[in-house]
Amino acid sequence: MDEELLQKLSKQLVTDSDNYMNSLRKNLDLYVAQKDITIREIAEEADISLNTLNSILYGNVKDCKLSTIIALSKAFHISIDELVGCETIEPSMRECIQISRNLPKQSRYLVQWFIHHQKQLMQRPNRRHLLNVVQPILTDNGNLKMSSEYTLLDISTIPESIRSKVFVGMKLKCDHYMPTYSPYDILLIANDRNPFLSENCVILASNSIFIAKRKTETVNGKEVVRFYSIRDEKPRLYEDEVEEVIGYIAGVYTDSEI
Repeated sequence: MDEELLQKLSKQLVTDSDNYMNSLRKNLDLYVAQKDITIREIAEEADISLNTLNSILYGNVKDCKLSTIIALSKAFHISIDELVGCETIEPSMRECIQISRNLPKQSRYLVQWFIHHQKQLMQRPNRRHLLNVVQPILTDNGNLKMSSEYTLLDISTIPESIRSKVFVGMKLKCDHYMPTYSPYDILLIANDRNPFLSENCVILASNSIFIAKRKTETVNGKEVVRFYSIRDEKPRLYEDEVEEVIGYIAGVYTDSEI
């Protein structure tokens, strides 16, 4: 079975913790419905009988052997939790698995390195509260682009109310956002919730990073959400045009030495 297609389908799997056989059938149906995947091919890839697979899909079986579930999960290159949809893995962890699976190999190496790096920081004696601070690249046209450059910031002195929410910092290397934010500011970004309306947030669009506010407005009699740049207060993007809302700005740390 095509690896790229399997990766795409893995993001469409459903969950039903109250009826795992129901979610199992729905997830199997997702694969069977593909014109490039046949029931026989699935059975052969999983090394199970065609009768067994048909019984799960179309029969009245109320349970399934663990060995069968394992074989099918291996065939689809997904976890048992994803195939059965029983939500034994918390949603945020499951999302991380799905995102990592669909990243290029070199990006997965970077994620793996980052996780090990975080583990080492956590295991240090008398560890401080350290935050990874990314340092975007300023392009010739004035846009900010994500980069692999980062540093560590000790946020032990920051109030717990902010520290507990922040997951990453972002160092501004430009004066585009003055007087709101200066080149010496480190934006403390949180993503424990969606940004409130008119709250400064960091978004990703067309591979560029922007700081903007979410605002509602009426267009053709319909209420829509748009992002307004905090640089000039002009509307930039509709909500469905944003690739990703990285998070809202929970606080600012100023340090001229970083």
